Amino acid sequence: SSWFVFLQPCYSTFKTLSRATPHTDLQIWCMYWAVVGTFIAVENIFGVFMSWLPFYWELRTLFLLYLSLPQIQGSTYVYKTYLEPFCRINEAEFDAGIASATSSILDFFQSCVTSVTDVFFSLLNQTPVTTQPQSDRAYDTGTLN
Repeated sequence: SSWFVFLQPCYSTFKTLSRATPHTDLQIWCMYWAVVGTFIAVENIFGVFMSWLPFYWELRTLFLLYLSLPQIQGSTYVYKTYLEPFCRINEAEFDAGIASATSSILDFFQSCVTSVTDVFFSLLNQTPVTTQPQSDRAYDTGTLN
């Protein structure tokens, strides 16, 4: 099923992007990738529970074939009927959530980098533990044999 779900649409997307006027085909393949990405995200969240359903793997394969076969254009139907209206209704919340998450992630990484550099420079500025000066050390050359 990986061939139909990922490789064939990926190659078709490549072919579409390679053409001079890909507008219509590009929309179709972008809809496909949006629907498949949403399906994979939902499956990763609920897959543990859904996999116990009878015939889940068979139904999953049929659904993915329905989405990926260009003759059927199931992904276009799913996108226009379900995904696009859902995203349009929740667009402001999604944008705000993405901006908030991006800001939080950047703040987190900035604080991590600051902490690491603080530790690094504090280690560099520490005075070493006092040791005996080189001239005061007694070397026993008899034990080196």
